[in-house]
Amino acid sequence: MPTATPTLSPIPAADFDVYYGWRGLSTRASGRFRTEQINGVWWLITPEGNAFFSSGVNHVTSEGDYSPALGRSPYQDNILARYGSAAAWGDSVVARFQRLGLTTIGAWSEYSQFAQRVPYTVILGFAGYAPAVPGLSAGATGLRIRDYFDPSFADGAVTEAQGAQSCVADPFCIGVFSDNELGWGVSIVQGIPYLDAYLHLPSGAPGKVALQTFLSDQYGGDVAAFNADWNQNIASFDDVQGLTTLPRSASSEPPSQAAARRAFTVRIAERYYSVVHDALRAVSPDLLILGSRFLAYTTLPEIAEIAGNNVDVLSVNQYEVPADILAVLRATYGRYGYIATGDLFADLDEFYRLTNKPLLISETGFRAKDSGLPNSYPPFFPIYLTQTDRADAYQRYMEHVFARPYLVGIHWFEYADQPAQGRFDGENNNWGIVDIADNEYTQVAQRIAALNAGRFDRPR
Repeated sequence: MPTATPTLSPIPAADFDVYYGWRGLSTRASGRFRTEQINGVWWLITPEGNAFFSSGVNHVTSEGDYSPALGRSPYQDNILARYGSAAAWGDSVVARFQRLGLTTIGAWSEYSQFAQRVPYTVILGFAGYAPAVPGLSAGATGLRIRDYFDPSFADGAVTEAQGAQSCVADPFCIGVFSDNELGWGVSIVQGIPYLDAYLHLPSGAPGKVALQTFLSDQYGGDVAAFNADWNQNIASFDDVQGLTTLPRSASSEPPSQAAARRAFTVRIAERYYSVVHDALRAVSPDLLILGSRFLAYTTLPEIAEIAGNNVDVLSVNQYEVPADILAVLRATYGRYGYIATGDLFADLDEFYRLTNKPLLISETGFRAKDSGLPNSYPPFFPIYLTQTDRADAYQRYMEHVFARPYLVGIHWFEYADQPAQGRFDGENNNWGIVDIADNEYTQVAQRIAALNAGRFDRPR
């Protein structure tokens, strides 16, 4: 049922520091963003030592989404016609953020437009330095399965971590994400488990050597036990280098095979998160590592724990999903042991229980039919009838957010609508707070402002 718009009064501007931190809840100032749990509630803390809730928006850029079908970006054309320059557009964004109580420029944004005016988060890309496993197709989101044991990954991580130097030098930078929606098992992102994927690597490839070592460890060096389990006839674990496949049945997998596949995926995660952590810590011991933006429903509990040991804030992309689809996801992904309780926020509760680290919802969004956009891809998120319905859905979501003391922020995807003709990956949705001409969706904007006015009314 639709919910009435909150009637909370905005906090006077004088009660905020330059980073949008609230002076009503203050603690130690460190000169940069950090986290702290105060009376059981987790907060981001601004460089001046004040409580901060990251109410952010992703992809805040004057370029908007480029449409291959049009050969241009209609949003960019419209804002240049309206404001005359990207700089003037940037001024309008800052004013809108202040009016709506938004406090963070999120991932994939044009950070230079908002320098020293709005806190921001940077997204890096560590995974791409690992070579792709040959012969395997990309997943539905375009990501490839990669050999994280190849030395080029660790070397590339050192290079990529240098991209955090600017964040370290700028107190307005909250922290860095390492990647986005990596595959950690069978899902829309990844077609087959890591164990089977790494068998496609050539003999002697670092990942295949790591797989051989893992299998030897898994079976205590007993090659006969391995042969019996997998219906093989190898003479020693060295012969793993010549294997290209092992038996696999998604519907009736023997428990021992399922356990091996799961354990090898965990070993991959240990490699990824430790390499990224060490590379970023070498740049700065104080930089907030915000994680890899887990794709909800496809994360093993063990991997959440590994990530929690290597990040300061655990980031999760968590969109609302209709109940019938959520039931399918739970049945499908529950079979693999993923965190899939069947309830969006119970999943987040489980992430926190496993890690005891503050969480950031790094992506969520809502769309509506009355925008006139196709909203045809991706097909599995709700499409509300009107902007009022969309605002109601956002409010219901935020009520769950504010009730959870471990959440330190939520980032909306994305600032402007996508082109009706589709962007690079075919998405054509009403995700925007503003339309393609940079006009606010009034009902949504008003609800964002009303809810943000109460972002410090969490239990404390």
